[in-house]
Amino acid sequence: MKHGPRAEEAGAVTPEACRRRGTALAGNDPDPHRHQVVEIPRAKATVEEFQLHALKCDRCGISTRATLPPGVPTSSFGPRLQALVAVLSGAYRLSKRAIDELVGDAFGVPIALGSVSNLEQATSEALAAPVEEIAQALPKESIVHMDETGWLEQSKRAWLWIAVTARMALFAIRHSRGAHVAKELLGSAFSRILISDRWTAYAWVDTQRRQLCWAHLLRQFLGFQTHGAEASAIGRALELLTETMFHLWHRVRDGTMTRREFQKRMGPLRNYVIAHLREGAGCSLRAVAGRCREILELEPALWTFVDVEGVEPTNNEGEQRIRHAVMWRKTSFGTDSPNGSRFVERILTVVTTLRIQKRNVLDYLTDACEANLHGRPAPSLLTA
Repeated sequence: MKHGPRAEEAGAVTPEACRRRGTALAGNDPDPHRHQVVEIPRAKATVEEFQLHALKCDRCGISTRATLPPGVPTSSFGPRLQALVAVLSGAYRLSKRAIDELVGDAFGVPIALGSVSNLEQATSEALAAPVEEIAQALPKESIVHMDETGWLEQSKRAWLWIAVTARMALFAIRHSRGAHVAKELLGSAFSRILISDRWTAYAWVDTQRRQLCWAHLLRQFLGFQTHGAEASAIGRALELLTETMFHLWHRVRDGTMTRREFQKRMGPLRNYVIAHLREGAGCSLRAVAGRCREILELEPALWTFVDVEGVEPTNNEGEQRIRHAVMWRKTSFGTDSPNGSRFVERILTVVTTLRIQKRNVLDYLTDACEANLHGRPAPSLLTA
């Protein structure tokens, strides 16, 4: 017995008969159950052909061939396909072979592996100006998170750096982990607030304008507890104080504690932390004592988040934003050339910035690639 029409018929669906008695039913349900099915259309690439005629001059006999119209790529691939290749590589970490297979399966377009590289480089050129715009703007941001991770360029050791703020991110691949790279990204006259770990490359920034990552410190305190009874007692005390601090901080963030009350309660906690660090600095275990002295030298940078609204006590933002690059490195094994490194840092800068701003990555890259074809400036990354 039929209770309704076939499932593939869209729109209002009413049962034809009672499911118990089989009697005919009529009317409309004022509040029907709604079931929606999302589907994507079968995609097939379009092909435009430009026939470039060569005509001979009757007077001199020279042949002249027509050139492509403005905005037509000299390659065989249009700006949206070019942008898609860059997104699949930089945003989704697909290998060149996987990109070739996906574009072939989804759109029926075969792309040679060399063409994938060429499209990446063309996109890199299109993104040079907007990335430079980010590089110029970032040192003026009020709060900057920074981190760095290992990289390989031409099988040689390099470092991938990130500087990230509330509205942008900047990546750079350099053959150094030194302070001059941090100064390059932040500007040597940087006068805002930096959130980072204790790496010495950031030591040139005034401790009053730094915030050390408490997640790193907590791992350090846990590490103390593997070095015998004396160090373990110090590490355990610092661990408990850190957990208390995080509990209070989370209450401030979720609105169940005012910042004034938080600051009041952090006063005694701060004194306890300093006291235990001083105790650790006198520990008989040199490694633990050295770490505690290092932290005490940067002691003002432990508490910036208490006094300055908007500052986080951890560098989670920097670490989370750089993780995508870490995963990419594990599958790509780095880059084969400086040009490859420029593509990586530019596409990561653009993708991460757009993700922060909640903007569509493919649409932006398509606009940037198309602008480059027409000789126009790429869209800004600083305005939505």
